[in-house]
Amino acid sequence: MCAHCAGYPCVPDHPGGVRYCTHCEDFIPITSFPSGPRRFVCKEHMKASGKRSTQKMLSNPQKRALHKVWARCYKDCRLFQQKGIGIKQSEIDQLLKVRVADEIENNNVGLYANLARGIAVVPVDPTKLLCISNAALVSPSTRKLLVKRWKRFGEVEYCKLLRESNGSEETISETRSLTLGQPCN
Repeated sequence: MCAHCAGYPCVPDHPGGVRYCTHCEDFIPITSFPSGPRRFVCKEHMKASGKRSTQKMLSNPQKRALHKVWARCYKDCRLFQQKGIGIKQSEIDQLLKVRVADEIENNNVGLYANLARGIAVVPVDPTKLLCISNAALVSPSTRKLLVKRWKRFGEVEYCKLLRESNGSEETISETRSLTLGQPCN
């Protein structure tokens, strides 16, 4: 028994294999409930509440932009054959806030969201987990070039292109790239 439920007596399920759903306000079969810890909301209503919370979260343009950038990072971790992702949306937000301090002070969320759409986060060293110390901000077009280079030639050429894109002033202003981690050797 968990610490939360320790003070309460265990209430058995209703005879006949049914349980009360607080949203349906009726007894329904136990198979209609998710497996795991006992819940009193059926699978159908759990999906509906999850969709509502997702819609609420995505209605904020800043959170929607962060979610899209993070989702791209998550897909890229599979591409770079990583088991997971070590960067959170809050850390991506920190990276972007370094870039757009003026716009955030002026509460220009729309401009922030537009900037987030024009930025991709890629690992500086593709063999290591993507985290805040191994992250570079680049434009989506530069990201595509980096991914193509990595697929065709491997990590050495990927790192070389990333260094080149961060090296010239024209490229930096053009792609808005900023390397935060240490470049690979």
